[in-house]
Amino acid sequence: MPSLSQHLTVSQSIRATLADLPPTAKGILLALMSTALFTFVGVLVRILSDDIGVFQILFFRQLVFVALLIPAIVKNIDLLLKPKHLKLHTFRILGAFAALSLGFVTVSNIPLADATALGFTQVLFVVAVSYLLLAETVSASRLFTIITGFVGVMMVVQPSFEQSSLTYTLLGLAGAFGAAVAVICVRKVAQIESKITLLAYQAIFVGLMALVPSLLNWTWPNGEQLLLLMCVGVLSSIAQWIGVTAYKYGEANVIANVEYVKIIYSMAIGYWLFAETPNGLAMFGGLTIILSAILPMLYKRHSKARTE
Repeated sequence: MPSLSQHLTVSQSIRATLADLPPTAKGILLALMSTALFTFVGVLVRILSDDIGVFQILFFRQLVFVALLIPAIVKNIDLLLKPKHLKLHTFRILGAFAALSLGFVTVSNIPLADATALGFTQVLFVVAVSYLLLAETVSASRLFTIITGFVGVMMVVQPSFEQSSLTYTLLGLAGAFGAAVAVICVRKVAQIESKITLLAYQAIFVGLMALVPSLLNWTWPNGEQLLLLMCVGVLSSIAQWIGVTAYKYGEANVIANVEYVKIIYSMAIGYWLFAETPNGLAMFGGLTIILSAILPMLYKRHSKARTE
C-alpha cells in the first residue's frame, strides 16, 4: 500500500503539472473534468430514480448546495434580504426548476446520450428567445453552429412517434427551454446582483419547490441511497466550481465548446453501464454536434490569421 508521503508526492506532482500548463490548456482540462463530473451526476440520478422520485433527488441536491453556502449566506444576510430585481429572480428560479426537474426525469427514462443531446438544444432556445425578446443579433457562423448542432441532436435522439418516447423527448426539450430562460435571466440579473445572491436564491427556492412534490411520494433512503444522494449534491457543487474556474483560464467560446464532449462521455458510459449501444446514425450525430462547435472556432482563427 502506498505511503502517505507517496500520496503527497503524487499530489504535488499533479499540481506542478497543472501549474506549468498554458492558461487555455488549463481551462480546457478543467472544463473536461467539470463535464465528466456532470455526466457522472446524471448516472447517479438514473440509478437513484429506480427507487427514489426525481423531485426528492433534486431536493437533496439543493439541500447540499444550501449547506455548503451557509457561511456565505450568514455573512451576506442583509444583502440577500434586499433583492434588486424580484421579477428576474422569479423567472430564473422557475426556469432552473424546470431545467433540473425535467432534466432528471429525462435522464431517468431515456438513453443517457439522448438525454444529453436534448440538453444541448438549450443553445437554440437561448438564441431564439434573445432574438425575439431582447433583439440580439445572430451572426452567420452562430446560426450555422445552432442549426448544425440541432441536426446532430436529432440524429442522436432519433425521436419516434411512440407515446412514451415522444413524451420524454418533449420533456427534455422543455427542460432545455427552462435552462435557456434561466441563462437569459442570469445575464441580466448578474449585472445588478452579487454572485452569492444568485447562488443562494436558486439553491434555496429550487429546493423548496422540489420539496412540495417530493413529500407526496417520499421514500426514506437507506444508507447507500443516502450516500448517493449526498454525492449528487457534492459532485454537482464541485463540477460547477471547476466549470466556473475553467472560464478564468480560457476564452469563453473555447471553454463553452468543450461541453459538447459530454455527448462522448454519455455514449461511452451509457454503453458501459446500461448496455445502450448507439447505432451508426447516433454516432455520426454525436460527431456532428462536436463539429458544429469546433468548426466556427477554427474558421474564426483561420480568418484572423489571414488578416494579420
